[in-house]
Amino acid sequence: MSPRGPFTPISEDVRAESLSTFMAARPNRAETWVFAYGSLIWDPCFAHVERRPATLKGYRRAFNIWTVLARGTPENPGLGLGLEAGDEGCRGIAYRMDPARRHDGLKALWRREMFTGVYRPLWLTVDVDGKTPEAIAFVVVPGHPQYAGALSRDATAQFIAGARGQRGSCRDYLARTVDALAEAGIDDGELKDLLARADAGAGR
Repeated sequence: MSPRGPFTPISEDVRAESLSTFMAARPNRAETWVFAYGSLIWDPCFAHVERRPATLKGYRRAFNIWTVLARGTPENPGLGLGLEAGDEGCRGIAYRMDPARRHDGLKALWRREMFTGVYRPLWLTVDVDGKTPEAIAFVVVPGHPQYAGALSRDATAQFIAGARGQRGSCRDYLARTVDALAEAGIDDGELKDLLARADAGAGR
């Protein structure tokens, strides 16, 4: 399986309408939480006043989207993380956005995560120290051409090991996610195994 990139970005107007419609349905107008499961853990693009480990039930994190710009190229594609249905749940970080800077933060978040429309933003309940706020979570859209689907672990590691794009290597994206999770007290054995396989395949 290979990507059908490059992938066309959605327009600024469509992106702005998506954000407006989504926030109009927000369940809590006093607070805005964001659930981070990949690069947002170690590279959030918005101001926040709280950062805590969190669990999202009913979903799992997986390298299931093609990246042919940020961490790869059309000729040498990489893989990025997306949320998809999974009984094991996903452990990550919940951020409470700075209410005084929420407008700019949301615009930056939408520019980054809603660049091509491979993600669908949802309000999902996360567990944060026994509290259960509704948080923004970006879930992969299986019908989008950027969706990679289910790849074997070895194939996933091979793509990760060899890809580099405008924002650096795919391998470093994985390694920084593993490190950031560990710093938060979260041990993701699957991601650690992928990193070991990627390093072995790259001859590190």
